[in-house]
Amino acid sequence: MRMLPSLRLGLLVASLALVASALAVGVQDPPRGPFGLSRITTHDGARASLDQFFVSSDCALCHPRQGAELAGSMHSVAHEDPLYRAFAELAREEAGPEMYAYCSGCHSPAGVVAGAIPDVPEAALPAEAKAGVTCDVCHQIEALNGPAGPWGEPGNASFVLHPGRTKFGPLDTIARNPAHTAERREFFESSEFCASCHTVIHPTNGLRIEHTYDEWKRSVYAEKGIQCQDCHMASVEDAIQVAATLQPLERRGRSATKGDERAISPHFFVGGNVDAERLGGDRKHAEMAEARLKSAATLALEVAPRAAGAELAFELAFEVVVHNVGAGHALPTSLTELREMWLHVRVLAADGRVLLESGALDATGELTAGAARFGAITLDARGEKTFKPWEAVSFGWKRVVPPKGSTRDAYRCALPADAGDATIEARLLYRIAPPHVVREVLGERAFEPEVVEMATVRAAVPAR
Repeated sequence: MRMLPSLRLGLLVASLALVASALAVGVQDPPRGPFGLSRITTHDGARASLDQFFVSSDCALCHPRQGAELAGSMHSVAHEDPLYRAFAELAREEAGPEMYAYCSGCHSPAGVVAGAIPDVPEAALPAEAKAGVTCDVCHQIEALNGPAGPWGEPGNASFVLHPGRTKFGPLDTIARNPAHTAERREFFESSEFCASCHTVIHPTNGLRIEHTYDEWKRSVYAEKGIQCQDCHMASVEDAIQVAATLQPLERRGRSATKGDERAISPHFFVGGNVDAERLGGDRKHAEMAEARLKSAATLALEVAPRAAGAELAFELAFEVVVHNVGAGHALPTSLTELREMWLHVRVLAADGRVLLESGALDATGELTAGAARFGAITLDARGEKTFKPWEAVSFGWKRVVPPKGSTRDAYRCALPADAGDATIEARLLYRIAPPHVVREVLGERAFEPEVVEMATVRAAVPAR
């Protein structure tokens, strides 16, 4: 398999531009809050009590629909997800307790503002600290502090918690009840709210590690007013419709058991983690994640007219086009130095002979060299590859498919005279991390990340 020269040059220029951009980001000390390296704070800057945070099962007593939707999501296991826990403990060991607390600003906000993290050993942490991103964490956020300060952007837990009887949300008033009152905050319906944790910026060198919000902000979704919540809080079916029409959907129902029917938001919070069940979530969210991935992209094949090659063969040239049709951010997104998305391409002769193959997995499950892949490589201070976010100082390479955008990869192979009616087959595959990373971080508890076929396409090449 050979890449076309023009494509190689384009990828080289893009990679060099990414490196130059990455090396220029650490010129300003990142801001921090009163609880360490993250920007999380409380309304008065003082520690809160864990007694002021309900776990989500408490909220579900009056809000059963939201409780059932949230249960089993990656939000609900944000602190206890074993892969995250292994990464977090490795960060604590290698980069110190402040780095661990920085991660916990988004994975256990209640634990951080209560001072339980990083001081209290994991085994002794109360349930409220281990509960992850709960109803009460989100609905006790009084304000966002992202737009202020030297960055002028949200990220790194850039929100203000105000624990108490007042819960904040998108409504001005709610039905009188013995549990809590409510105050409206417009940011609950904005992507900036989600970006508080889904923009990750290295807390000491300023490298933008996770760019999901910025990817959305530069997209047609943002231009049309489609927010993160319109897709990721919704059902898969609704998210597909939103992406196709670029129009938000209104859902109606009862928010509370004794509430009136009104416009409501589902609380699924589904992304692309098909390993949700084995990471502490449930099968429902894993299945929804797989369905989301399978709706995110399409493939197309563009076959060039065949040119005569050797006396007994023809050269077949074609391009595989990946279209990002269903994600309001790049594919892949989030921690792109961990995520793996790639093309598995084969050309088969009529008798089944493999004439070309690119993107196969080796005997250990690792992606073979030369595959057309999407993701990123981060480099440490020595210029060596690293998958550990706390070590990253720059991007050595990054390639993603932008929202409503596309990429092209070119292939050539010889078609022998006896190939008969050949077939081109291309598959777009995805997994949350390479197996060697999972094995290194989890050790004996490692698992084989599930590979999802996001899209596939085939084309017949008639015999000459």
